Amino acid sequence: MEHDEQVSGNGGAGAATATIPPYIPFQTFLTFLKQLKTDGLPPQIDKSVLSKFSGGTQGQLKVALKALGLMDESRPTDDLEALVDAFDTPDFEPLLLKLLHRTYPYVFAIDLTTATPTMFADSFKATGAKEDVSRKCRTFFLHAAKRAGVPLGNRILTGSVPRAANTSPKTRRKSKPKDDATKGMPPPPAGKSMSNEAMEYKLVDLMKEPDIEADQREAIWTLIQYLTSKKAKKAADQK
Repeated sequence: MEHDEQVSGNGGAGAATATIPPYIPFQTFLTFLKQLKTDGLPPQIDKSVLSKFSGGTQGQLKVALKALGLMDESRPTDDLEALVDAFDTPDFEPLLLKLLHRTYPYVFAIDLTTATPTMFADSFKATGAKEDVSRKCRTFFLHAAKRAGVPLGNRILTGSVPRAANTSPKTRRKSKPKDDATKGMPPPPAGKSMSNEAMEYKLVDLMKEPDIEADQREAIWTLIQYLTSKKAKKAADQK
């Protein structure tokens, strides 16, 4: 489903309404422009023109072209023609910069050299995009802005937006003890049946690796419990 409809803006000055901006990888957008430069700009952009891309990517490209004002229905606009002609020339970046200013007034309403990652993310609320799509929109913008020479602060370039807004405190309290429990788990009991076996201890050592995920640690502990239980049952059967 294409998200190219206009929606009411609720954030960012200078944007009463806004379309959902491109959320395709910026490199894919550049690849498409290069293809048009090589093959020539067609009278209309249809499936045959987009055939080198997957079905999902085709839809995202159409969204991007419409949002950037580069396609009207299926027809390429004069701006797309100019951008394609300028591709791989010194004129490309100035044209891209002009395009970004026209498409993202709500983003340029903040000072991108000093804004925090949260302020940057909040500016995209004008689009009405859900957070998973908005993240992709922000990534496209950052790559395009860097290519166009837009001054960007280190906070935006290196920071990340906390996802606490999507996770309630109650959910966090439920998940944290589960993770803490796996971190503080004692090794399995050292009974007679394990005295000559090293596998369980190797698994315990593996659980202490710093880069291991909580779910992986749980899986290892489940395996240790299984092995311990199996040995205990075997010992009981032999009595």
